Parts: sequence; structure tokens; C-alpha cells
Amino acid sequence: MALGVRLHDQAARYCRQGKHARARPLCLQALKILEAELGPNHPDVANVVHTLGITYQQQERYAEAESLYLRALRIVESAARAKDVDSLHLDVMDSLAGLHRIQGAYAEAERLYRRALALAEQAFGRRHIQLSPILNNLAVVYKYTGRFSEAASLYRRALAITTKTLGPRHPDVATIYHNLGGLEHARGRFRRGEPFARHSVAIRERALGPRHPEVAADLTALAALLDGQRKYSEAEKLYRRALAVFERVYGPDHYEVAVTLNNLAALYQAQGIGGKPESLYRRALAIKEKVLGPDHPDVGMTLNNLGVYYKAVGRFDEARPCCERAARIFEKALGASHPKVAASLWNYARLLRAEASAVEKRARRIEADLKTTAKPAHTSARMDPRYARFSLAVRPSRIHRWGVFAEQPIPARAQVIEYTGKRVSRSQAKRRSSRKLHFLFAIDKYWRLDGAEGGSGAQFINHSCAPNLITQIRRGRIFYFSLRRIQAGEELLIDYRFAKSAERVPCYCGAANCRGTINQK
Repeated sequence: MALGVRLHDQAARYCRQGKHARARPLCLQALKILEAELGPNHPDVANVVHTLGITYQQQERYAEAESLYLRALRIVESAARAKDVDSLHLDVMDSLAGLHRIQGAYAEAERLYRRALALAEQAFGRRHIQLSPILNNLAVVYKYTGRFSEAASLYRRALAITTKTLGPRHPDVATIYHNLGGLEHARGRFRRGEPFARHSVAIRERALGPRHPEVAADLTALAALLDGQRKYSEAEKLYRRALAVFERVYGPDHYEVAVTLNNLAALYQAQGIGGKPESLYRRALAIKEKVLGPDHPDVGMTLNNLGVYYKAVGRFDEARPCCERAARIFEKALGASHPKVAASLWNYARLLRAEASAVEKRARRIEADLKTTAKPAHTSARMDPRYARFSLAVRPSRIHRWGVFAEQPIPARAQVIEYTGKRVSRSQAKRRSSRKLHFLFAIDKYWRLDGAEGGSGAQFINHSCAPNLITQIRRGRIFYFSLRRIQAGEELLIDYRFAKSAERVPCYCGAANCRGTINQK
């Protein structure tokens, strides 16, 4: 029996250090010994079962964790009342409620926390340290369900108890400061939340060291508050530092990794950095769906963010299902009147308005293009086969006016067509650029080719941020080569790469990595 107790004590120490994989086999050994010595319904057995459940929860095996917590709860509820039994009873209810909270079952979590709080006050009094984690965790539920004032009151009460009992530098004090910062973040009061988050990092880093996962969680919370104040550089460094810790300790598919990836994606999105947000959001979404299930509010949050990103880059067909699904998840999990439901519906409404505006702009652009490509100009919109290595055709394009299309497959890295035209000086080109339609291509700092005169048809090739052609200039001549295999019927596309300093020209290419402008960024 003494061996079983020692094994469990060591397992509990491993859990406090975040080494849950090492704790589990010790729990299993201790459980086997204590069940044989004390029977399956002894409180000491419940204690081991509870710790074993924690090891499963930390590895996101929630069904197994819940089963163990429920077994431990049944044991302690049927045991004779005593201080140590009451303490274990509180710990088990707290863990089970926390598991419900993680899975988005906020009503079930609140009921358990309230039961635990009533038991703690009855057994230990209203100012005992046993109340602090229960108050703190119940406040988290209130924050998630939009009851901010009630949450703040509970956090303050927990902070007063913990500081008085354990001292101002204890890690449990850091937890409450962390959550106070999170509450201010949820309220959109980022500057007010920053001091709480910095205090949390300072306390926990001093107590646990810089590479502990709880320190990484504090860093993520601080970064989110800095992000809200547009302090992007410092926020990115903190997110990256936290991500490295989480991946090292928990592996690449842990919930904490998903949260950090989501926040990092939002940071890049806020700065207008194209390309990066989508891959980070999608990785975060995959982890959350795997860990939490497809209908969890955290899944809805990442879907909502991904939908906003797609809207910003004009990918409306992909934005719409994200926004619709996010609104459904929030309404099902949180109720029809929750603030997150309203926020997701506002995002959806803005998406529909933006989509309608884009359709109207495209209709106007087509009408304008029809005017500028009307006869006699449109009769010149054709290919000169002398300069093309493959069968190509000029046809109306969904991107802009005319486009060039492959009429046969084109292999990768093949010369496709030469860009021809009248050779003009830089000053002549400047005068010609004032025309409604112009097809000027810079050969070097001085010379330009004007495809409007003697053009091969390459001048009709449209811009795309995801081109399938690349330019090569050889001895003053311009050639287009295929970047990859191009299928018959596919439009040929080149990245125009207008200068950053030039007048911004909007892009309508519709590519996944569209910059929103033809200019370089």
C-alpha cells in the first residue's frame, strides 16, 4: 500500500510539471495496488483515478478522462464526509466541470462549479484557499457566455483569497491575472488588460522558468492584448516563442498549438500580409475539429476568422460557407442571443454586401470593356502565329477585357510566345501611357515595347498573382515561358509586378494568394 501511495505521489508531481505521459503508467500501477489493498470504492482509489483522468485530458482523450472523473465522483459522493474527502470531491468536480468547459458544454460546467462552490463554502468557509480555483473557473465560464461583470467579480474575489493565502508571487496568482487580462480582451479593452497579462508572465516565469507551457500560455495571452493595440512586432515574437514551447511539450496537434496558430494568423491578417493567414487558419481549424469536434465554439471562431480573411481577398465563394457555419455553431452552442452570434451575423452581412458590390463592379467593368474593345479596335485582338510556339487564341476574359487562351496543352518550361511591338524610348512611352488602352513593356531602363503597334497578341495576356508564365528578356527581346504544364482551354497569365511606387492598380485575378493590387508589395 505504501508503494501505491508513493507511485501516485510521483505521478502527481509529474502532472504538476506537465509530464503527463510519464505520470500515466505510475497511476496505473498505483491503481492496481490500491484497488487490491483497499477495494475499488475507497477515496484513495478515487484520488488515483482522478489523477489518471488528468493525464488523459491533457492528451485530449476526453471520453476516457470523463469516464474516470465520473468514477472518481461516484466514489467520493458515497464516502463518509471528512476534510480530505471534501477536498478530493472539490478537485474531481472542478476537473469534470473544466472538461465540460473545454468541450463547450458551458451549462453543465456552470452547474458543477456552483455545486463545488457551495460545498467549499460549507466545508471550509468563504475565505479558504479551496474556493479560489472554483471561483476562477466559474468566472471563465461567465466570460465565455458574455457575463463579464459577474466574471470580474469572481476573479477579484479569487485574487484576494489567493494573494492573502499564498502570497503575491505564487503561480496561482498568475493564473488569475492571466484570466483578468483575458476578460479585458473579451471586452475589447486591450490596454486595460495588458498590465494583468504582463504581471502574469513575470510571476509565472520566475516560478516555473521560461520554457514551461503555462508560461507559454501567458505569453499568448499577452500577445493577443498587444495585437489588439497594433503592437504587431512584439506580439509576433511572443506568439512564435509560445508556439515553439507548445509544440515541444505537447506536439504539433495540441489545442494550445491551434489557439496560437489562429492568433498568429489574425495578426498577419491585420497587417495585410497575404498568403500566411490562410495556411495558419486551416491548420488551426483542423486541430480544433480533431480535438474539440466540429460543433465547438472555438471551431466557430476560427471559421469566422477564415471567412473574414477570404472576404478581404475577394474569395467570396469560400468565405460564405465559413461564415454560415460559424453562425450556426455559435447559435447552437451559445444560444441565439449571444454576442458571438451577433458578431458572426454582422460578418456574414458584410460579406454579402461586399459580394454584391463586387458583382456590380464586374458588371460595370464588362460594360466599360465592351466600349473600349468595340470595333474597329477589337478586330486587332488576335494572335500573330509567327511569334507563338503553340496554338493560342484571344477571347474575352473574366479577369479583364481580352485574354489569351491555350488551344492545346503546353508543357512546363517551354517557350510559349514572344512579346513584340514598336520599340519606343522612355519619354515616348510616357506620352503613349496616357491613352485609354496601352500595351507597354519595359525592356530596360530606357527602351519599351508598345504592343499596340505590331503586337504578337502577347499584349493581351492578363495579370495574375498566381501566374502560369514567366518573362525572360534576351538581347532586347521579350519571351514568355510556361512555369508549369498548361491545359488546353486555360488562360495564360503573367505577374505584371508593377512598381510599389507606381499608382495602385486593383487586381481582379481571383487567385488564392491575390495581393489585391497589380503592384508589388
